[in-house]
Amino acid sequence: MNGFRLRSTSAAALASAALLVALVSATGRHATPPPPSGSAARLPDCADNAGGAVCSTYGPAARLGRGTVRTYGEYQGGIPRTLGVSLTAPAVTALPTTPTDGKHCYDADADGSLDDTHECVGGHSLELALPPAPAGLPFQWVLFNWNPHGHNPHGRYDVAHFDVHFYLVPREVRSGIKTGGCALLIACDQLATAGKPVPAAYLPAGYPASSPQTAEGAMGAHLDSRPPSTGTLSGQTFIYGAYAGDLIFMEPMLTRDFLQRHRTSAGHRTCEAVPQPAAWRIPGWYPTRYCTAYRPDEGDYTVSLTDFVHSAGAHRLATAVR
Repeated sequence: MNGFRLRSTSAAALASAALLVALVSATGRHATPPPPSGSAARLPDCADNAGGAVCSTYGPAARLGRGTVRTYGEYQGGIPRTLGVSLTAPAVTALPTTPTDGKHCYDADADGSLDDTHECVGGHSLELALPPAPAGLPFQWVLFNWNPHGHNPHGRYDVAHFDVHFYLVPREVRSGIKTGGCALLIACDQLATAGKPVPAAYLPAGYPASSPQTAEGAMGAHLDSRPPSTGTLSGQTFIYGAYAGDLIFMEPMLTRDFLQRHRTSAGHRTCEAVPQPAAWRIPGWYPTRYCTAYRPDEGDYTVSLTDFVHSAGAHRLATAVR
């Protein structure tokens, strides 16, 4: 029997997958650690995998620089091992140099024109669909952002970098967060909602419960655990997105230089822990590490969530903009 359970499988198959998840959760067992990124053997396609071997599956590609970017997942027996984005090596060359793509702007000074440095947010963004995934994976889509000049807060993130937002809510939630004249160009009548504190039980360790000053149009508030004394980002860090008191995305942020260094660095991979809350609202599989890597066998860079564990949740995440 194929261990890879797609969202479109029959009710019986989904029930079997749910039973597997329950058994794994009950034992407290982690998903089997993945092989190091950059290993010589390519994984078989999950669509063709009829056994319990580790397999991979990819989402549709989007043009980036001189290459492409797309999502991918690695699974074994219906259990997620890795979820990430893959950038072909040429994708990090010939990238846009203008501050933003102009998709999310607001005429803050009401002068009838838009300054794309100060009146637009989001850098250059791509909405990426996820590939088919097993039941129990809470992520719904990915927002990939290239920021050639960085963004606020200045002195911390005003350096060329990528933001990879793994969203836990539908795209409609993000599109319902409008641009306006408050904080980081969020609509002023949504600022209080964006700044609503995340309940302590669902707040990852080391993060503020509320951050209205970082609330951004078409995004939400950004919960950041980096102390101000750490200065400008030079590697990678992990941000949680929040809106209406809920966590709505998980975001690895990394500089372009840091990403490119992995092509020649020993091991080609850097991983760090994902800070965890005491509980999750939605039961399912959640990552405990995030990684930046270069895979010589594939000729691509990856930014991924990995080392998934199953966590039960008492309530469903709110999916409507309040």
